[in-house]
Amino acid sequence: MRVSFDWLKDYIVPKIDCQKAQGSLTMAGLEIASITDIEGDSVMEIEVTPNRPDCLSMLGIARELSASSGVSVKLPEAIRKNFMKKAGSRGSVKIEIQDKTGCTRYAGSIMKNVKVGQSPKWLTQRLNALGARAVNNIADITNYVMFETGQPLHAFDLDKLEGKRIIVRRAKKNESIMTIDGVNRQLDPNILVIADAVKPVAIAGIMGGKATEITETTKNILIESACFDPVVIRKGCRQLGIASESSYRFERWVDNAMILAANLRAQELIKEFAGARVSGSMSDAGHAIEKEIKISLSLEEIPRILGIDIDLESIKDIFKRLNLRPVKKKNKIIITVPSYRTDLSRDIDLIEEIARLHGYNKVPSRLPSFTPHKTYALEKKTAALEKEIRKILCNLGLNEVITYTLTSRNEVEYLGIPSDNLVVLKNPMSSQQEIMRPSLISEMLEVLNWNLNRKNTLLQLFEINKVYTMNKATGQADETMRLSIGICGNKPGNWKEKPRDLDFFDLKGVVETLMDSIGARDYKMEKLEHASLKENLSSSINVDGKTCGVFGEVKEDVARKFDIKRKAYVAELCLDSLLSSASLKKTFTSLPKYPSIKRDIAILLDDTISASSIYDVIKDEARGLVKSVDVFDLYKGQQIEAGKKSLAYTIEYRSGERTLIDKEVNDLHKKVQDALTKRLGAQIR
Repeated sequence: MRVSFDWLKDYIVPKIDCQKAQGSLTMAGLEIASITDIEGDSVMEIEVTPNRPDCLSMLGIARELSASSGVSVKLPEAIRKNFMKKAGSRGSVKIEIQDKTGCTRYAGSIMKNVKVGQSPKWLTQRLNALGARAVNNIADITNYVMFETGQPLHAFDLDKLEGKRIIVRRAKKNESIMTIDGVNRQLDPNILVIADAVKPVAIAGIMGGKATEITETTKNILIESACFDPVVIRKGCRQLGIASESSYRFERWVDNAMILAANLRAQELIKEFAGARVSGSMSDAGHAIEKEIKISLSLEEIPRILGIDIDLESIKDIFKRLNLRPVKKKNKIIITVPSYRTDLSRDIDLIEEIARLHGYNKVPSRLPSFTPHKTYALEKKTAALEKEIRKILCNLGLNEVITYTLTSRNEVEYLGIPSDNLVVLKNPMSSQQEIMRPSLISEMLEVLNWNLNRKNTLLQLFEINKVYTMNKATGQADETMRLSIGICGNKPGNWKEKPRDLDFFDLKGVVETLMDSIGARDYKMEKLEHASLKENLSSSINVDGKTCGVFGEVKEDVARKFDIKRKAYVAELCLDSLLSSASLKKTFTSLPKYPSIKRDIAILLDDTISASSIYDVIKDEARGLVKSVDVFDLYKGQQIEAGKKSLAYTIEYRSGERTLIDKEVNDLHKKVQDALTKRLGAQIR
């Protein structure tokens, strides 16, 4: 908001220099973004937070300056006498409020024999300083009073109002209005309007109509001051695509107690500068002025919250400067909140006022003390696991990506994720940001697509981030930390290997290396049916009998929905599940004292039997003497009957206590062969 310092000085006693005023306002929490010299006037651009609509006026800034610097505020007589007052509803203006939710109070007064012309130079200069365009003396005065008090006003040409009456209602279907900017705007029942007996004459709280605007021929006027619902005004602005200084204030809340005073202030200025006279009495329809609330503040809470001791007299002085009328009762202070301070509703709000006016610079800096709890220790362990995973995957040549938390409903449906437990936004900014992602796979596929479209031929990516699901029992969203991996493209060749496409086994190798590196105990990989992954090329990762992740090749139809035209491979692991089985402590063992003996074995068995089943049989029968099992050949072809596969393994045997002899190893190897034959139906080749 722009603030003219020359204008501001009208309300301050004694006078204060500009530099001191800027310093006081800044220390009180009103950030001054810039200062510009306009015709010899220092115009300050002040950042006003949404919870302080009372500061969207010259008087509001004057009150803040008074509280922060100790100067007094001098109010115009019409405002001082009529603030917090209400006129009778049966005045000279016929007012009917049909929508009592959209409009809580509406006051109107009639002035006759108006001489419309140019405004005085001083008034025009003040409006120019605040960025408002001068129109004529009547419109300029209503704008002047709005900037002064924060209460928007509007003046109608009374003789152009059908039936000489005001009706506050919702627009009817197919109604329209030509606004003062010359645009014909289509209305609907969502829009609140000010109407006469026949038609809308203004869009309530936003903009007046062309048909009843003040012109040089205007002789009689009706001055409006009202209070409209902020939500109704905000929705109307968004729907119509317009905004104004009035709507800016109504959207943030307008003080109901200023309506009568602002109207009388405008009358006072119009009498002086337009030669008009008041006709009849004012009409003031709608709700009564709300009573000022009282808040009780315990004196013991102040040092507990702020960490410093402030004497009672200083606290009372701060509250008096804020017009809070403090009254001490035993160990408490009772304050009365002015109508314009809607941001004060609890005792903690009062403590904040004490802190900002006492001075945040007077609060000493020190580190907070706290006692670590289980949750802190758990978060620390999770952070350590995430750090280790990042290091491992980066060492494997993967690059980390970060994606948006919000995704589209289409992407979730593409993955075949049920819609039962989705966390859906009530008012999304777009259809692409409608749902909080339940999986990282959709975003990983989007990243793969984005890079492929830009001719990046080797993609090895990972992301560690949160996913969200709705907990039906609590009605709240649950957060889970997950890891996603995505690979796609061509692996370049070298002197030893030819260039080739990345495949399922590249991803499997990354996952296995990761699990081994974080010390995951007794994990298994088993065949899995997954909505997004190909059959026979997808696997689950199980730890302690529970699935903690999946990986595999993306189905072709799913890849096409993400506009990916080549094979893509993804993995997703739950870090919460890995946490219980991971061991990040590194241990070292000495080199083996005794030599190992290797034996090869070739078997023919059904294609449906998984590799993990073969490993389990070999290790079970070897009673801890098997140190490694490595596959070196896989064959399916014409010499093998359909539904079968031929596998060749190298098994390494070693004891940590003695040297194994050939006969012992041969007997053990024969036992392994027999077990494979009996338990898996394998044929030894």
